[in-house]
Amino acid sequence: MTGIKFIFLSILISNQTLYAQSDNQLEVESPDSLIVISSKKILEVPEFHKYNPDTIQVSENDLIITDSYTALGQRYTYDALHSFHRRRMDGFGGFLNDKINAGLAEIRSKGFNSDLKKLYIQIDPTTLTVHWSAVVGPSLDGRCYMQVDSRGSAGGGLPAVQKQCPRMHRLHSNLVPAKVLEFNDNVLQCYDWNSVKLDTVTNMVNIQQHFYKYYDPQIGSTITLAEVAQKEAEMASVLVVTKPTAPAAYYKRYTVRSGDTLSQIAQKHNTTVSRIAKANNLRSYIIRVGQSLKIPK
Repeated sequence: MTGIKFIFLSILISNQTLYAQSDNQLEVESPDSLIVISSKKILEVPEFHKYNPDTIQVSENDLIITDSYTALGQRYTYDALHSFHRRRMDGFGGFLNDKINAGLAEIRSKGFNSDLKKLYIQIDPTTLTVHWSAVVGPSLDGRCYMQVDSRGSAGGGLPAVQKQCPRMHRLHSNLVPAKVLEFNDNVLQCYDWNSVKLDTVTNMVNIQQHFYKYYDPQIGSTITLAEVAQKEAEMASVLVVTKPTAPAAYYKRYTVRSGDTLSQIAQKHNTTVSRIAKANNLRSYIIRVGQSLKIPK
């Protein structure tokens, strides 16, 4: 029989004939039914251990920005998982770049050239949660890194990421890029792409993301950091909308504890990060232990 590869097993199952299939399955033909036996290896899902951001070593005037987001329940789940910033189709994402950029601006407001010094990312495959921490602080190389941006892919591999980077660099044409991190993780696929939990894990989804920080070559040559900080302050004042806040009765108070993030606080109190930020006139997503927040009811 041309084109059919026979497989011999050490145990014969009655008179049934086994055929090798290109999709890595074995079909067992019997008079009454067709049984499909998967030959894919079942992968073990190890217990997830989240790192402790408090163990990250920082220098004086450095800031640690830490947060998380989950893709569970989102459309095109693993595409949502790699949306470290936001995805174009629906705006979903962890807004990681915005939060780091706000931290860089805070460093500059203190009179320092800013820099993204460290970036840590973990993915919990069992909950489809991305945990991340970034260290921003005064630059040690004399450059002032103004922006962070990134591009990535879920399953597309390195070529899919590389073809996006030139267009990203053009968005920051007045700045010079420097690569921070090539994130590359094979995530155990515990769910299908519609967030339905799988009975067994047999595949991995490759998640890649390239992060760049961009420095301004003019700072220190034709313009000063003080001039940049003044311009940023003027722009921030224009963006702040002065609207009367709601009466106190519409809010409850929450004191930030160690390990808290805005997204966790919002989820705990059945509200959103944007509503908390608006209620407290927050210009960034950075919060500190002991800070008192108004939580919209």
